[in-house]
Amino acid sequence: MKKIPSLFKCGTHASRSESGEAVVVVGGLSLFEGINLPACEMDRARSISSIEARDRFLAARRLVRGVLSAWFTMEGSDVPIQLSDGGKPYVAVKAMPRFSISHSADLVAAVFYESDAGIDLEVERSLDHVALAQRFFSQQEAQLVASSENSSLFFRLWTCQEAAIKASGKGMASLLESTRVTRDDGERVRVDCGGSSWEVIPWEMTGGYHAAVAFADTPRAIRWCDLRTVLG
Repeated sequence: MKKIPSLFKCGTHASRSESGEAVVVVGGLSLFEGINLPACEMDRARSISSIEARDRFLAARRLVRGVLSAWFTMEGSDVPIQLSDGGKPYVAVKAMPRFSISHSADLVAAVFYESDAGIDLEVERSLDHVALAQRFFSQQEAQLVASSENSSLFFRLWTCQEAAIKASGKGMASLLESTRVTRDDGERVRVDCGGSSWEVIPWEMTGGYHAAVAFADTPRAIRWCDLRTVLG
């Protein structure tokens, strides 16, 4: 793990957040294998043709249910997760935190917070960064990617945009081309998305992973819980 912003309050236990704190949990795809998922999620998993995508979907749902079931002392399958009209999963109980999930390659991540939040996780890989930036980024952003020798810049911008879109809950397809990074002060990025402005915090992890979390109101601290180091 590297380049963790100072806002993160580092720790190894997925303890329940205090008021004004967010919790970010990261783990491998085998995390919480003992958690039972409801029939609707198992049916959805069976409809996913790609084995890799199916494994990541199952890992993400187990992570959310595993964390929330521990926090609220209930069976993982009983956590009342529903989908919004935009397809964003949420817990249908006001006393429980809101969450966002993401996965890439061999990792899955989730953010839990008392108000809207979004997270995106991407492993750096070979892509036509310039062509993708020209299609989905603003002209200024696309020019930065085209002129930069640092391939990480594309993934930084991409994860920031996707985290903001997920936080908005309005759907990736309708917002990606109109989402813009408006300010980058190093640790924090401002992203305009669907008429709303989001504070986004990007960071990098070992293994070539890029991640970002987005909030409408920035938490006073973010508790980092890397369950790979706890559970092996």
